Amino acid sequence: MTEHLDSDSKPHTNQWEDLFVGREELRVSDHALREAHKEGLRGRDIIYIILTGTVVERYPDRRRVLIAGIHKNNGLPIHIVCDYTDVKIVVVVTVYIPNRFRWAHPLRRRTSTSSKLLPQ
Repeated sequence: MTEHLDSDSKPHTNQWEDLFVGREELRVSDHALREAHKEGLRGRDIIYIILTGTVVERYPDRRRVLIAGIHKNNGLPIHIVCDYTDVKIVVVVTVYIPNRFRWAHPLRRRTSTSSKLLPQ
């Protein structure tokens, strides 16, 4: 199950409530670091997006969130998936630049009515 969030659906301070409360550590997985490197991103870029971005989707069954933000230097949209299954650690699972054919905007997926924009 995926919960899509509007940018106005929750105040910024509440977005992180279940993600960081009581957690002592933020880890970036090897996979996330490799994917970030492929996109030309560094660890500091990941942290910046987590701290300044917006939770755009929640996956409560998997205890994960998708955070979207804008790279402060080049303006590219960045998506980060974080797992908060562990009660003490938040893990960055993956990092990517959203595909413009799947995302109408960095904060909103394309609807099925706009699927004609997908390459054949």
